[in-house]
Amino acid sequence: MENNEQDIVEGMREDRKVAEGYILQYEDIQERYDRQKAEWMESGRPPVDTNTGGGKSNLPGHPVESAAIKSAEYDAEHPEYLWLRAVGIALRTFGERKRIFIACRQEAERHNAGGRGRHGWVLYTQRRYSEEIERRFINVNGWMSDKTVRLWWQQILECIVEIHLRLK
Repeated sequence: MENNEQDIVEGMREDRKVAEGYILQYEDIQERYDRQKAEWMESGRPPVDTNTGGGKSNLPGHPVESAAIKSAEYDAEHPEYLWLRAVGIALRTFGERKRIFIACRQEAERHNAGGRGRHGWVLYTQRRYSEEIERRFINVNGWMSDKTVRLWWQQILECIVEIHLRLK
């Protein structure tokens, strides 16, 4: 019984790591996924004969329906689809301050702020979030404690993991 509990805890930790990777690189991963999907969708299309006005194919006469089915098949075969969808849903549900926080955390990752110690990203995110809040809002102190930064990040990751599990 104890080994099973450890497996569950380890699985939860792994899910949070995966969610972190997807949210930190969301735009890049989404762009790559869309490009690969578009290439895959185009690879199976019959060539159009410009002389006769249409292509010859054994597909039914419903090209939109066929494209939708092919798109759904591609999404079903690629597990990153659910993670990308979960991150997208989470980003739409968060308020403006959390979205600013996430953008600052993504910026910290791009600038390799995490390389300066175990939680170097915390200081970078803390500073950038404060700057953005003070720039966007009037008479607001945007400073967050280290504990709050880590807590918000954990809440964001747990929300993404929960959405991902509900999508499965």
